[in-house]
Amino acid sequence: MVDGGSLDFRVNLRWDGKTGGRVYIAGRPRLRVDMPVEFGGGGRYPCPDEIFLSSIAGCLLTTFLYFKDKLHVQAKRLEISIEGVLGAKADGYEVERVDAHFRIESGDVDEANLRRCVDLTKRYCHITRTLEKAFPIRIFEEIKSVN
Repeated sequence: MVDGGSLDFRVNLRWDGKTGGRVYIAGRPRLRVDMPVEFGGGGRYPCPDEIFLSSIAGCLLTTFLYFKDKLHVQAKRLEISIEGVLGAKADGYEVERVDAHFRIESGDVDEANLRRCVDLTKRYCHITRTLEKAFPIRIFEEIKSVN
C-alpha cells in the first residue's frame, strides 16, 4: 500500500559461523555482513553501520527520484555521500549524527526545481524523518550545470 496503507518488509539473517552472516530477502540477491576488524571481526563484508548508512542513502535517492519524475526535472548525474558519526558513551556506542551530501549535475540546470526536489526529499524520506527523532541528520546539496 502506498496511499495511507502500510508496507511490511522482512529480512532473515543467518550467522555464517565466523564473524558475520548472510541476509536473505525474498526474491533478492543475498547480502553479507561482517564485524569490522576494529571490533574483532574479519572485515570481509560491509558492517551493519555501512548497511545502515546505505539504507539512508537509498531512501534519499528513491525519494528524490520520485519527486524528480513527478516534477519533470532533468538531472544527468546524482551522487549521495553519507557520513555517520559514531560516539563512545559510558553505556556503549551511539550514532551522534548523520550528514548527507547530494551532488547533482544537470545539463540544463533548473536549479530552483532541483532544490525543490531536494527539499521535498528532506521532507518525505521516511527513514530520515524517523531517525531525526533519535539524532541530527543534516542534508546538504550542491547543484551544478554541466554540458
